Order: sequence, then structure tokens, then C-alpha cells
Amino acid sequence: MKTPLKDNLNFKSLNFIKKLIPQNSTVSSFLLYSGILDCGLAADNRYVTSHTEKYCIYEFWNCVLDNPSKVAGLTKSIYNRLAKVPPNQIPPLLIELQKGNNRSPDPYVCAAYFFLLNQLSEDGTVSSGKVGLNKFNPISLHTLQSFKINNFYLSWEEGEGFLETLEKQESDFLLLPVGNYSHNLFERGKSQGFETTVIHHSKLFDSLASTDAKWVVIYKKHLDIFDMYKNYNLFMIDKHGKQTIKKDNCGDIVIANF
Repeated sequence: MKTPLKDNLNFKSLNFIKKLIPQNSTVSSFLLYSGILDCGLAADNRYVTSHTEKYCIYEFWNCVLDNPSKVAGLTKSIYNRLAKVPPNQIPPLLIELQKGNNRSPDPYVCAAYFFLLNQLSEDGTVSSGKVGLNKFNPISLHTLQSFKINNFYLSWEEGEGFLETLEKQESDFLLLPVGNYSHNLFERGKSQGFETTVIHHSKLFDSLASTDAKWVVIYKKHLDIFDMYKNYNLFMIDKHGKQTIKKDNCGDIVIANF
């Protein structure tokens, strides 16, 4: 299922994950952003609750689920105003918006800015990435305006890290679309985007190893993941969404403890 936001991680493993998680299952998903896996499961008869500790992400999705046409209309209005700005003023203006200097008391306006920055960013992020008005595709407004989904619920974990939330879940399955792996060597003191959740991968591994729940974790290919999760079931998915046995063809690594 196509979601309104660009998928900054370009996951290709949805169809394989559907084979692991049966229809009519309850799923607690974490690290919500583009929602490509969450919504794909929900649209195919899984009951998905997507958790985020980032209010801006919760705010965007909450507004879109409530009134996607309103968010689309506001996005179009903001884009049209930006298009009238002198070209030399566009780059610094967009950079200021990426810093989060676009807050409004109206959550729908904030959701519109969030969506627009995601669309204008070269890599599909909101607070980073090269941005330009020429990257906007009007078709994205139609996708946003017509977005509708069942079995998809939101949870904002105010003041609570996702690892703490993970330990409290009683769903049939836990889903963690983690994405990129790092050694967390330079995280301390590093400036993070306002929509970015910092993931301590060793702590995540320890939390998963200590839970009795069934879980599915998705990483982009990184050789260290094969070693870290060597005692679990690892599946490699290529750029076409097909399972592969060749590491050279691997794009997503899907890991399950069942």
C-alpha cells in the first residue's frame, strides 16, 4: 500500500513479512515514520498499533487519519506561497523550515509542513537532506488526499523511550523497522533531527533477547547484523522484494525469533 510519505529507508520486505505475520494478528510496531510496513500490514488484515516517541510524527499521522484532504489543501497553499518567493531566497528559507522553525498552533498546518519537507527532501527526511521546490510532485497531493486505511492505530509515547514501551506490549507480534545500523560511536553530542529517534543497537538487541514476545526486526544490509543476530532466523530480501541467498543481492535483512 502506498503511504503519503516518502520511505527514506526504501524497505522492500513487506510481502515477505506478511508470510511471517498471519492475517488477523495484532501487531505493535515501533519507530513509525513513513508507515510503509505498518500500513501495508494493516491494509491486509493485521491490526497494527504504531508507536512513536516523536510528537511531530504522531501529529502528522493523526491529522492525516482524521482529515487528509485538509492536510493536502494546506500543503498546496504553502507550496504555492513558496513558489512566489524569489529563487535566491528559497534555499535559506527551506533550511530554516528543516530546523523546525515552522511551528504553528494549528496541528494541521504543522502536518502540512512535515509532509511538504518530506516531499522536497532528496532523501525523504524532514529535518535533513538536500531540498528544493523542483522535487515536489503534484501527484503526491492526490496520494495524501485520498489516503484511507483501516486497522491502523497510533500511540505517542510521551517522555518514554521506545525500548521501555516495547517491554510493555502484549500484541501477538512486535515489529521494528530499524533500517540503518551503526556502532553508535559518535552519537553523544551529535545534533539529531527533530523527527529522528536515536537507536542504540546493542541495547535493542539485549531487549529483544530478553523478551518472550514474538518479534520481527528489519535492517538494511550491514555485515555486523549477520553476526549480532546469528542465533536467530535471518532472511535476506533483494531490491525487488524477493528472498535471496546471496549477500551481494541483499537489501533488507529480516530477523525473527520464531
